[in-house]
Amino acid sequence: MRWILLVAALAGFAIAFTTASPSLMGIGLILGCGGLLGFAFALAAARIALTAQPEAALIVDPEINAMRMKANLAKSAATAARAPSIAPDPGADTDPQRTA
Repeated sequence: MRWILLVAALAGFAIAFTTASPSLMGIGLILGCGGLLGFAFALAAARIALTAQPEAALIVDPEINAMRMKANLAKSAATAARAPSIAPDPGADTDPQRTA
């Protein structure tokens, strides 16, 4: 299909550049630009289709849930490790009634 669009674009530009009629020139330019644009989109679609993953390779729901659980565990472990533990000051006096 993309080669047909390229041939149509070349034919349209050939008609536009060799004719003396303004209406035929306009039709040729529209055909040439449209064919060239279609050819570019067809090339892009073919390139995307070559690198696209098949649907069978996509991640399924149980795998997604397992990944979420693993991420939540890592997040909770990280926040638990950062929580400061408050210990009594060893240099502080424990008797509040005692004055120096």
